[in-house]
Amino acid sequence: MAVRGSELEDKKVFLIVSADEERRKKYTELITSKYSNATLFQSSDGSDALFRIQNFPPHVLLIEPALTKVDGIETVRQVLAKKQVQDFSIIILGQAPEKDVFVEEVVTGKVQFLVEPDNEVELDIRIARALNRVTHTKQTEYNLHFLAPHEFLFKEGDVAQHVFIVRRGRLRAVKTNGKQAVVLGEIGVGEFVGEMAHINHEPRSASVQAIDDCELIEIPNGSLDMVLFSRPAWAHALVATLSRRLRSTSEALAKGE
Repeated sequence: MAVRGSELEDKKVFLIVSADEERRKKYTELITSKYSNATLFQSSDGSDALFRIQNFPPHVLLIEPALTKVDGIETVRQVLAKKQVQDFSIIILGQAPEKDVFVEEVVTGKVQFLVEPDNEVELDIRIARALNRVTHTKQTEYNLHFLAPHEFLFKEGDVAQHVFIVRRGRLRAVKTNGKQAVVLGEIGVGEFVGEMAHINHEPRSASVQAIDDCELIEIPNGSLDMVLFSRPAWAHALVATLSRRLRSTSEALAKGE
């Protein structure tokens, strides 16, 4: 089923569960600064969190283990047992318990442990992964893909499975020349990323890394032609992207002469 454009604008709901009021405030400010379509709720104990999840399941649950009434690990265990509230991602704010818990969920990415809850860089990465997982569970023609700063979208030599369009943020293309990494240029809003590997049916010719928090539209290779046919604006963006790349290459060659 093809996703409608408006579905990409759907609010992403976050529930922050922490006994630390300052942490709840800090997380709220960080998330709202990075995701304009975020709706946030807060809880200070496990019992209230269970009530909120049951009545209004979030897309991303951030929860610390040390909670009153019902501790965080037990809260997560109860949530995972409820089949009607399965379609969201969980970030546990702390070390994984010595006893193995949620092994299957960690493997599939449904549950992540943030060992350093005050590390904003790691938190940013965990949230991006959580949103990616939630978005990709829908059977759609295309998905949203989120990246934190310095994360790689793909690396040189990877097999190309998707083409991307940048909706928010900036990325850089980097190619390895011996032991030296050479920056080929920046990629901005409205540009395609990874289209050459699809067109040439070759592995990725360069690595692409996020400069800022990024949001991209991810299109499976098998759907690209159909998507471009049905969405003229995207076809125009692809032509514009290729034209810019060819012009940049020509200018670089001319300078080399």
